[in-house]
Amino acid sequence: MEIRREQAGATRELLLRTAERLFAERGLAQVPNRQIVEAAGQANNSALAYHFGSRTELIRAITRSHVEPIAARARERVGRTRRSKNPRDHVASLVLPYTEHLASLGNPSWCARFLAQVVTDPALLDETEGVDPVLAVEFVDGSAAVWEHVAPLPPAESALRSQTARVAVIHTCAEQERLAATTGVPADWALVGAALTDALTGLLTAPRHDLHLTAEGRS
Repeated sequence: MEIRREQAGATRELLLRTAERLFAERGLAQVPNRQIVEAAGQANNSALAYHFGSRTELIRAITRSHVEPIAARARERVGRTRRSKNPRDHVASLVLPYTEHLASLGNPSWCARFLAQVVTDPALLDETEGVDPVLAVEFVDGSAAVWEHVAPLPPAESALRSQTARVAVIHTCAEQERLAATTGVPADWALVGAALTDALTGLLTAPRHDLHLTAEGRS
């Protein structure tokens, strides 16, 4: 019985990682379930349904396999920097858990490209109950700490800066991962993390220029 459970666990993990790779390389919409099963070397076409129930549950399972270690790193960093008065420390607590996780995966990896698709597909976000693997619930405290060091902004502008920061992290990491997989040269995730942290600190803490006054200055 124990051997059977171990075999089932190994098959589930194989399907999970095979699906992640195919989704990352070809796109979520371009990979049918049958292709995943065949690429994983499984003869039973119902293997995905048996182990995951549905395609949405498969995507959730892949997402959770990365969210959990990222969130654990975030909790640790947010806790360490809670009293810091340096906004860069708080931005780092949002960025570095992700880049450190990517570094731990080796090369090639498929996490960043997979997650970039998940968090930018509106239909898929609806199906997965709005799961955001890059800015998960554990990042709320870190985000709040960042905004404590930013001059008050209109809600629309603070939301736009946050959205821009999120997109920068997601797509920069996905592109670095793609280049690493293509060239065989591992990404320098320490450099990526530091560069993103510096850039986003500047973005989030930049002074606000009143649009009305700016427009008058041009006239």
